[in-house]
Amino acid sequence: MAQSYREVAQDINRRAAEFVRGGFGKGDLIAILSENSCDWVIAYLAILQAGCVVVPLDSIMSLPDILHILELSRAKLVLCSERFEAQCREQLERTGIAISVRLLGHVLDEPETQTAEACADAAMPSDLAAVIFTSGTTGHSKGVMLTHENLVSNVLACCEVCEIRHADNFLLLLPLHHTFASTVTMLLPIAKGARATLATSYRSRDIVDDIRVSGVTVLVGVPQIFENVMNGMLRAIESAPKAKRTLFGLLTFAAQLARRVGWHLGKALFESMRVKAGLDTIRLMVSGGAALPPEVNQFFETLGFTLIQGYGLTECSPVLSVNPPSRNKIGSVGPALSGVTLRIKDANSAGIGEVCASGPNIMQGYFENAEASSRVLVDGWFYTGDAGFLDRDGYLYLTGRLKNVIVTSAGKNIYPEEIEAKLAGDAAVVEALVLSVPRKDGSGERLCALLKMDDEHINLHLPHKTPDQTAEEVIKHFNHNSPAYQRIREWQILAGEFEKTSTRKIKRFLYHNYFQ
Repeated sequence: MAQSYREVAQDINRRAAEFVRGGFGKGDLIAILSENSCDWVIAYLAILQAGCVVVPLDSIMSLPDILHILELSRAKLVLCSERFEAQCREQLERTGIAISVRLLGHVLDEPETQTAEACADAAMPSDLAAVIFTSGTTGHSKGVMLTHENLVSNVLACCEVCEIRHADNFLLLLPLHHTFASTVTMLLPIAKGARATLATSYRSRDIVDDIRVSGVTVLVGVPQIFENVMNGMLRAIESAPKAKRTLFGLLTFAAQLARRVGWHLGKALFESMRVKAGLDTIRLMVSGGAALPPEVNQFFETLGFTLIQGYGLTECSPVLSVNPPSRNKIGSVGPALSGVTLRIKDANSAGIGEVCASGPNIMQGYFENAEASSRVLVDGWFYTGDAGFLDRDGYLYLTGRLKNVIVTSAGKNIYPEEIEAKLAGDAAVVEALVLSVPRKDGSGERLCALLKMDDEHINLHLPHKTPDQTAEEVIKHFNHNSPAYQRIREWQILAGEFEKTSTRKIKRFLYHNYFQ
């Protein structure tokens, strides 16, 4: 069902008026617990219009975690989709937490009178707009406080980098409770009067179908989405007749050779392939939320797509930097957005240190957690906890999380994310997790790797080898080409899938004792 801006605005007005009539006023916290939907978008904007503060909840969290956040936030109301309403109401009553529960899409059939008067001056730019509880990978959620100015400044700065057109159509794919999704795929198209299409599902086949049917022009996603689409296209090429495979190889070589001298021939050379894949309407791809493997970026750029990578954190509303489409540096997360300043704190001899940021998009602090706020907000700078360096053009390159850095007894710094990217660069490895584990004899620590293997790839291309044999070869190849202090001493194959956050980041803290 399609809705015009006029229809959506009317629904927002109606819902905002309902909040005001229900006694919810400026600064009151209202939570949303739902999967992505039009009602989610309307509720979010109506809460803000009423001068209240929105608390988006991760719908894949466990119910105890959701109840904990609701109690911690002191939200007065939680809006639930039908999937969660009864269970949430029952558990809140059972635990004695005094929070009202309403169905997300339910709007009272009352007149829209006095909506403008009730909400016109309800909020100022400096007022709190949202409290987002980060799922993180540490097991400890903190409520990020973002103002209207934080969010609006970030949207406007993103508009300066990426030309968003009125005729554009965004695929609303990522979970909206996450700031990357709500800012870039919801608020950004609204700011430019563009269209947003709700995705059917996260599966690659459904994503491509949604793009084909809806004529999506802007695809925003996390790296795994682009990896899955790439792998689907490669599987189609592998199953094609030999002549087509050979032609693809020749065209790829020609396109990559041309790019070295500044010619972008991929759009012309692979036009028919993009049409056949159902991706011909896409003019811009944006990756965020985690590191994009360079080979994935290279693949899409070779085929004539524009795939840019950005970087940010919830605490920054969330975007800090992004590659300009016309000056994309593969491997980098781009220069700082307009109004944002980046600096590297305590850089080592290689120029690597902690990435710090300042700007109008930086959060006000963590909700009722002054101690945690003081650790990351110092003299107007936000300390991201990420390690990286800036090149001479001001482009940022990330090397890993500082808290994940492994320091050897010889004083060498090991960034596990770098090793993980190299291991996962092998076609037989889906994902890798590198951990530092104490040696059994107490003589220090050793590097261990947990691998998720691609059984389909192994069966198709390495039929005479088992997953264990393949994994052993991957580790041997890595160790042979790495300095001694980076070598993997023990490895295992993961049975099943890695436990992840809703933005597809591995929950590292769950695997700390895996090899002990």
